Amino acid sequence: MVRVIFIFSFMILAMLFQGCATKEVKVEQGVVVFPPPPSEPRVLYLETYRGKKDSAPKLSPLDVFLGETIESKSLDPVIIKPYGVTLDNNTAYVVDTAARFIYAIDQKTKDVIYIGRSGAGTLSGPVDVAFDSAGILYVSDMRQKKIFAFNKKGEFQFAIGGRLDFMHPTGIAIDKKLNRLYVADTKAHRFKAFDLKTKKLIFEVGKRGGGDGEFNFLTNIAIDRRNNNIIVADTQNFRIQVFDKNGKFIRKFGKVGDRAGDFARPKGVAVDSEGHIYVTDSAFNNIQIFSEDGKLLLFFGHAGYTEPGTFRLITGIYIDENDKILIADGFTGRAQTFQYLSKNWKLKHPKEYKELKEFKPKAETKTKTEVEKK
Repeated sequence: MVRVIFIFSFMILAMLFQGCATKEVKVEQGVVVFPPPPSEPRVLYLETYRGKKDSAPKLSPLDVFLGETIESKSLDPVIIKPYGVTLDNNTAYVVDTAARFIYAIDQKTKDVIYIGRSGAGTLSGPVDVAFDSAGILYVSDMRQKKIFAFNKKGEFQFAIGGRLDFMHPTGIAIDKKLNRLYVADTKAHRFKAFDLKTKKLIFEVGKRGGGDGEFNFLTNIAIDRRNNNIIVADTQNFRIQVFDKNGKFIRKFGKVGDRAGDFARPKGVAVDSEGHIYVTDSAFNNIQIFSEDGKLLLFFGHAGYTEPGTFRLITGIYIDENDKILIADGFTGRAQTFQYLSKNWKLKHPKEYKELKEFKPKAETKTKTEVEKK
């Protein structure tokens, strides 16, 4: 009974939070920015990926009789349930936890290759992905309790760990400067650091609890490229914890609640070039952006199925060196990309930024908050 009340309470919290989310603005030219004009734009929507589907095959009378469909005959599947995401050299990598393989989507041509789908290195429970400095793609597999490594052609290279090393490996992150792999071992309530040159464990941090450096089902990890700090989503403690490169606790922020800055189900975590920490919340279906010391700066997104900046069961998030953001939208089977308009981006794109800043949309706001509807 207590469990039912707890779950119901969070459903209410989620609805309240979504009701107060930053509105999306879709202007006639198709531009979507957050926050909406006349506020200064901070985040720009770019595009959405759903995988690639081949041209629809023809169905014969026998196919119809046997119950075949266009979808079942298609050679190219579409994303079903994305979770972990990353970006590398104009390619978006998306883990499909339902299909159990990785989509590698060329952002220019939209060509797709599939990684871990068959042969050596076949995945059975992929969760998250990350690249090292040598261009090797690492994938956590919670069922096989290993971290698989592939080259960019999708060819299996090697594996790290096994059943004696992990209980439930989920979120991963790689510090390219230190050449380290960090793995969130969710059911062990700790994260582990490996040296990628030797493939050996360097250190591990955590146990189950609510104290500093303790966790309750941590899920995802990110690296602050400026200082090598480790950012961890401590999901069922409803908070974010920050550690230095040696695993020493620095700070924490967040608590359970329905106000801006609170958490209900924090999952994905990422850091931009200016040190802002982004946290996805799969209950609120939004992204909250914090300063490095935990002060809420902005939040955007709300519940939805098709519009840019709307989400259902939002999960993984990744931000590359150029502040391009890739977010997995678990229930709708898509990954959305955004651009944080950082100082560096503004310097490189002065004309585009000026147009965004001065733009006055003629179209009305696309959506209203639930509070406004009431």
